[in-house]
Amino acid sequence: MLDRPWIGPQDSFQDESVNEYFGDADSDLREFEASIANIEEEVLRLEGYDPTGSQDFSALMRSRSYSSISRARARQRIGQQRRHGLHRGPRKAAEPTGDIKLRLGHATEAFIAARYVDAALIIADIIRINAETHEAWSLLHSVFRENNDVDNALKALIYAAHLRPKHTSSWYQCAQFALEGTGSLRSKYLLNAEFCYAAAIRADPANLDARYRKAAVCIERGKIGPAISDYKVILSRQPHDRDILRRLAELYIDQDEASTAIDLYRESITHFKSSSGQPSQVFDWTDLDTYVTLYEHDARYDIAIQQLRSLARWLSGRGAEEFWDEFPDDDREWDSDDKRRTLVPSFNPEKYSVASYGGGLPLEFRIKLGIYRLHLGNRDEAFHHFGWLVEPGGTGEDAASRHPYLFRLVADHLFETNSYKDALSFYQKLRHLTEETDGTLLVQMGKCFLKAQDDQKAEECFQSAVELDVEDIDPRIELAHMYERMGKPEKAFNSLNEAMLLRRRQDHRNSRRPFEELENRKTEEASTVIKKPTRRRYRPRLQTQKRLTQVSEAEHLQSQYFVLRKTCEAMRSGDAASTEAWMDAARDLTDDFRGFKKFYPLDKYIRFLGYSGDSRIAAETPLDMDLTAMAERLSRGLTTSDQTATPAAEIPDDYRGIPFSTWLDIFLEYALCLAKNGEKDEAYSLCEATKDAIVFYHSREDMFLVHVCWCVCALLANDEETCVSVARFFMKDYQFTTDSYRMFAAVTKVCHSPISWYSSGPTQKYVLRQIKAMDYSLVNDSQRKRYFSERGSYSARDESGHPIINDDLDIALLMLYGHILFSSTSYLYALNYFLRAHALDPENPMINLSTGLAYVHLALKRQTDNRQQNILQGTTFLFRYYNSRRNSVHTEERQEAHFNMARTYHMLGLTHLAIPYYEKVFSESSRGTSGLEQEDLIIDTAYNLQTLYATAGNLELAENITMEWLVI
Repeated sequence: MLDRPWIGPQDSFQDESVNEYFGDADSDLREFEASIANIEEEVLRLEGYDPTGSQDFSALMRSRSYSSISRARARQRIGQQRRHGLHRGPRKAAEPTGDIKLRLGHATEAFIAARYVDAALIIADIIRINAETHEAWSLLHSVFRENNDVDNALKALIYAAHLRPKHTSSWYQCAQFALEGTGSLRSKYLLNAEFCYAAAIRADPANLDARYRKAAVCIERGKIGPAISDYKVILSRQPHDRDILRRLAELYIDQDEASTAIDLYRESITHFKSSSGQPSQVFDWTDLDTYVTLYEHDARYDIAIQQLRSLARWLSGRGAEEFWDEFPDDDREWDSDDKRRTLVPSFNPEKYSVASYGGGLPLEFRIKLGIYRLHLGNRDEAFHHFGWLVEPGGTGEDAASRHPYLFRLVADHLFETNSYKDALSFYQKLRHLTEETDGTLLVQMGKCFLKAQDDQKAEECFQSAVELDVEDIDPRIELAHMYERMGKPEKAFNSLNEAMLLRRRQDHRNSRRPFEELENRKTEEASTVIKKPTRRRYRPRLQTQKRLTQVSEAEHLQSQYFVLRKTCEAMRSGDAASTEAWMDAARDLTDDFRGFKKFYPLDKYIRFLGYSGDSRIAAETPLDMDLTAMAERLSRGLTTSDQTATPAAEIPDDYRGIPFSTWLDIFLEYALCLAKNGEKDEAYSLCEATKDAIVFYHSREDMFLVHVCWCVCALLANDEETCVSVARFFMKDYQFTTDSYRMFAAVTKVCHSPISWYSSGPTQKYVLRQIKAMDYSLVNDSQRKRYFSERGSYSARDESGHPIINDDLDIALLMLYGHILFSSTSYLYALNYFLRAHALDPENPMINLSTGLAYVHLALKRQTDNRQQNILQGTTFLFRYYNSRRNSVHTEERQEAHFNMARTYHMLGLTHLAIPYYEKVFSESSRGTSGLEQEDLIIDTAYNLQTLYATAGNLELAENITMEWLVI
């Protein structure tokens, strides 16, 4: 938008006179006139605004932004000094004029009288006059909020906050409305809340509360990394803040980086111990629970025991008794009596009260000690701690009712450590509590009974689990396995059908309900303040949500894997519908594989050593769960004997129960399907992802298949650049192997595109380096020093990892480089390599043909030393080629020899010599098999002869050739 009207030629004299009249001293008047012109133009543009229609506030703000940008400062006059001390940052908003204040009053009166339409119209008029009126946007927010238009209400509030960007209260108001005023749409506006808190931080970088709230919103959005960054900033300004440490610990566990949180806690614990305050005032039992859980997450149970004992001793007021650390194999320090403690010479029973020993350790931490001892194999010490669950004179059922969570925790860990009989005793005590009995408890009990070979009670538990939760699949699967082993195929088949039916039903069910329940539960838990060690098991903030997500993803992938196997044969046969369904399933499966971080480390040279952490369960759980195989066995009426489980291999060879070889087939077939559909970029990306996966990267056979598929995708896309780039792999990994160079030549020949990439500079340099490396190993040291400036580059390796060095010349490599030079019209240089190949194999027809054509083409160049000599040399090699081919038993080879000689003479202008050879091509062909039924050169020969006769003016012969050979 121009600041002043355009001045045509007819007005130039008038404009000069005006400038001369006012002079440079009246520049302020000119700037005022320019601003008036801007306002007039803006009003004319906004006159088209319809207040009764829907208001697009973002468009209005954009138009305001553009208009403000267009109001450029008047250009500097010659001789006028530039003003210094420019104002930086947002300018202060102008005071509303009297007219705007009057309109605001009318809008407020209309809003109070609940005449929201009238209020909105007045506000829209105010914004048309001056869109930077903060009060107008705030009032518009109230109007939209009363009309339950949450989206526009939030937009108006954010626009108002932008007008006062340094007021953090405005941004707080926006964020609070996005989180609390949007109701069920809260998740949709989490990004707006995060933006508002970030704006508040920009306005006041020292505002830690805004950073704290922003981190909470990031966690709710699943952005763990930014949340960690914000909490670390807060921790740097408020060192050793216990609440921030706990939150960081939760997030680092979710990120599987517990060691980082451990380092933060160690530094803070050192600070707490050096402080003069009471231990419970600077570090309480809840902090200790979080700290030792970090070690538990990493399965570092020995260090967890040492830290728990040391810090619990410090919290109990006995921090000076460090001699207990000399007895790491037992926990006599926390016995209920002094029987074992008196065996320690340094122990003084009169120094501290008895309550600071056995009874001073909360029961939750005692159970943790027992669990850690259990995982370390110290069962006696573990059960010594577990015995504290039952009070003297009490029963197990009473103790379970008082501590159900601890009983369940102990039972689960006993089950994990294969102590099924002991785990069953704890499960049975919980079985009598109705509120604690769920399907998982009953399934675990059933498995324990199976280990004890009590099939009847196991069946009762599984049946009870089915009755308790009709949607639970696990008990039905266990029943199917048990019935199959017991020789009851009908019952097994019924249970299996129910499980598969439930699984299909759950695959199509909306999975948002569990997340909504989780959010409600998190909101309720957030309102409680923990004053003492919690009785509930410590879980990271997002651990439950992750498990729900993993379950949903596993079920979806299972259904997709079923579709992929079902439609595979039809896809390969070319059925369109099956191909589309197969590609959809393959896309989901490959995306899941590509999203598994263990397969794509930062250093791809690291070999795959197995799964660990939270990813292990998902990776080692088969997608089919053997249900299909079991159904096939049962449908045939077969039973299987009870087989003992074979130990798992150290390094797994599958992912989600699918072998890596099958995954490779899925990736490559999916890439080919993408290439056939014209989606070459996606196909290339998939091939690259397959190549980078460490489970394939270190396999020579897998990498060969990946690059073959990559080449095929490039051929389907007719992409010579990618063909040449990928085909280099074969020359690199299979260096000095004749077939690798033939493969490169074949790929570039099949690709129907110009030869620009085949004869490009990078390709020439790469092949030349191969020749230099080949020559380097075949000369002595004196010749190496004389002719070579660097060592040969050997890329191929044997099984031991040593470089493979050639011991002879490779003719295919010499011919390949010669043809690259030949195609780039460098005939003289190409002859060097053709003649080297000729010296190795003088009777080879291809070498003689290439050498002869190079001499002939060199003779036809404008600058040549001796044209006749070059032609003579060329025809000499061509006749050697011709003599070796014309005696061939194959008709195609004899036709080829005649045609090449005729075409050479034709190219030289010796048509009288070319015609007899063309005629010989016809004589080699039979009329019944010419044309499309065999590969011959009849059509090319007839066309050349027709052109030759027509050019010479013999149209009759040209017509005869056409009618005889070219008319179908």
